[in-house]
Amino acid sequence: MATILAAEKIEDRFARLRDQWKAESQYLSNTAQMALLWPYQQLIGMGADALPLILIEVQREPDHWFWALEAITGENPVPADLRGDVAQSTKAWIDWGKTNGLIQP
Repeated sequence: MATILAAEKIEDRFARLRDQWKAESQYLSNTAQMALLWPYQQLIGMGADALPLILIEVQREPDHWFWALEAITGENPVPADLRGDVAQSTKAWIDWGKTNGLIQP
């Protein structure tokens, strides 16, 4: 029961921070500025707990989650020549999530 409650709290916190970040970043075009917003930094601070939620978000609606994914995992599965391409970056991270068992194949 405690695990379920903890998971709900993590999901609720993630949703709140995600919504704040999207509201604050909606008029920004610079990815670095988006990533430096406080809600985004708090999402990164959630660490591994946020990974499956971010990957679900990437599948649902591709957005600039790649900075957070790399900061949390210490990895970047996107080939250098495809960085900056949101569609290809999304695909690479979804494949990474499947390979690492964080999202369903």
